[in-house]
Amino acid sequence: MSDARSGRPALRPVDAAILEFLADGRVEYAAIIANRVGAHTPYVERRCAVLADRGLVEPVTGEVVFRATDAGKRAVTPGGFPE
Repeated sequence: MSDARSGRPALRPVDAAILEFLADGRVEYAAIIANRVGAHTPYVERRCAVLADRGLVEPVTGEVVFRATDAGKRAVTPGGFPE
């Protein structure tokens, strides 16, 4: 399944959970995000890397702490998340 607008693979349900968790502006380690969204840390680290490549989250420090970008916040608003 891909996003027809960009031709890239569609975002996964865990991506939405990550973005929703970070959408209030919080900055968190991947392990904390994983705990909150109910996924394994290595998987969340990989998904955060994909989201960062898409400009939806950004690393905040060299310690791999992420936050949602404005585009990431819009992606979890009604009608804003590509299916």
